[in-house]
Amino acid sequence: MTDIKLLEELHSNTRRTRITYRAEVDGRPIAIKCYLRPAFGLVHWLRAQRRGKKIRRAGGPVPAIAYSGWVPKKRCFGFGTEFLQQYRSLRSVLREETNRNRQNEILRLLGKTMADLHGRGIEQPDGNLTNFLLGPGDRIQMVDEDDIRVYQGGLPPKVATQNLANVAARVLDDEMVGVILASYRTERKVGAQNEASDSTDDFWNCVADNRALLELKRSKKNLNAKRNFD
Repeated sequence: MTDIKLLEELHSNTRRTRITYRAEVDGRPIAIKCYLRPAFGLVHWLRAQRRGKKIRRAGGPVPAIAYSGWVPKKRCFGFGTEFLQQYRSLRSVLREETNRNRQNEILRLLGKTMADLHGRGIEQPDGNLTNFLLGPGDRIQMVDEDDIRVYQGGLPPKVATQNLANVAARVLDDEMVGVILASYRTERKVGAQNEASDSTDDFWNCVADNRALLELKRSKKNLNAKRNFD
């Protein structure tokens, strides 16, 4: 019988129907997302398994699957991956970094990562910077993979534009958005098929739309409308 120990809560969605824990499975450190509410949880757990296989077949930068199944303590299904030691969310890294050049270096890496993801047909619909982790050697890994979608043959241009803008809208200012866009373009190469930056106006309009939506969500929750990275 598999021994699962939940050690500490790492993250949860607003409704607390999906909670991620630092845990151990048979003594190995893992990060496990527990899908609460039986019917709802089963659907999302099955989706995580299905999408997890597609992401890995496409070569996405995600940690290895460590456990997937029933979590007795929470009476729910859980999807667990290798716990990434020494990795921190991009939100935390960028907020704590005081050197603008270093911040831009990290954002160039994010733009390059997004270009690679799109070339593999991978979309991370939730552009929250906590879904991207930075580790040793400036390696980026993605989490929250049950929301990730995989398209055959690369992302459609409109989807790529919206997805890149969704992520870029989370950074501090337009200059940083431009750093991400320039890095993305360099990696994807100007004129490449399915390039998210084919229409610069469309991209910047999408960034503005995403920023407005984020501010609206924060105001509804009585949160600070403007935050340094999100």
